[in-house]
Amino acid sequence: MSSRKIKIILIAAAVVLTVVLLFAPSQVNVTPGKSTVTTNSQQQPQGESAFDGEALLKSAKGALNKEQIAQLEHLELGLKQKEGEKDTAVLDQLGRFWERQSIIAASAVWFERKAEVMKSDRGFLDAAYRYFDAFKLAQDTGLREIMVQKAIVNYQKVLEINPNNLDAKTDLGACYADGTSEPMKGIMLLREVIAANPNHEMAQYNLGMLSVKSGQLPKAIERFKKVMEINPKRSDMYLFLGQIYLQMGDTANAISNYQSFMKKSDDYQAVSEIGKMIKGLEK
Repeated sequence: MSSRKIKIILIAAAVVLTVVLLFAPSQVNVTPGKSTVTTNSQQQPQGESAFDGEALLKSAKGALNKEQIAQLEHLELGLKQKEGEKDTAVLDQLGRFWERQSIIAASAVWFERKAEVMKSDRGFLDAAYRYFDAFKLAQDTGLREIMVQKAIVNYQKVLEINPNNLDAKTDLGACYADGTSEPMKGIMLLREVIAANPNHEMAQYNLGMLSVKSGQLPKAIERFKKVMEINPKRSDMYLFLGQIYLQMGDTANAISNYQSFMKKSDDYQAVSEIGKMIKGLEK
């Protein structure tokens, strides 16, 4: 393979990665200072049992300025004044406070506490979403493991209350597939969603991404085309398809999909980069 072609493939991969980041949650999971995982032994325990919510909140507080600390302490005082610290309105405010600071793991802690009071599928879903986001955004391996386990626990609670929540089952499948040593459990959950609703966009998308990771490129093409059939506005799918065809050596189909992306996307910078790449491929 020529150096020019290698460069083109690398550029294409970078563009696809940019799209993945653009469609990831917008919050930034800041874990200030030291690790938020605490243990009494030298060996750090794994999974949810290693999680210390209070330690995480204390560590996160170190990232705040004086004004933010004052706001936080006002909310915490309001909660302490409520009997049993079970005021769901204040718990919600605390969760949203940390969300505004883009410290999503801390937000998840408060939403989980709110869910434990509410005992509803909506409450546990709110907590699960945030733990899942914290998992995807965490840089520390230990924290990632803990966040995905916390997400799994909360998604399971959603499904215990409402087994027909396909969105929760889809995310639970993604948690297992992306964050645990049991990826097949995740794939089976995603397939269950597709069996119940073949037009579930995110289940098809996640199965497509898993097909890419496992090298099943024709299957990934099938999944991503299905995503576009379900949601024609997903212009990012053309980028994924273009990259897959390029990896398969099908330059004509790669260019065709890149051109479709350029017609449908309103991202000027991405369109400009793809235009340059097409010119390189056509030479």
